[in-house]
Amino acid sequence: MANQSRDFLVIDSLVRSCYRDTKSCNKALLQINNYQKNAAVNKKFSCQTRLLGLEANLIMATNSNFKRKEAKNIVDAIKKYC
Repeated sequence: MANQSRDFLVIDSLVRSCYRDTKSCNKALLQINNYQKNAAVNKKFSCQTRLLGLEANLIMATNSNFKRKEAKNIVDAIKKYC
């Protein structure tokens, strides 16, 4: 459980940094993509789906189409399902 909690904190931090400075979004996307691949390998499809949604949201953020509230909802869902 500690590992999952640490992963959630990392994801939350990556998302926050992306919204503060869109130049950091690529790093966030790469790391979240790794979590997404691990979720798929471990057959945690509910988690994987939410991580894919977060990736899409961050891609939109890089194009200045900010949806912070939506990202927060996704991150909250990741905490629940991952």
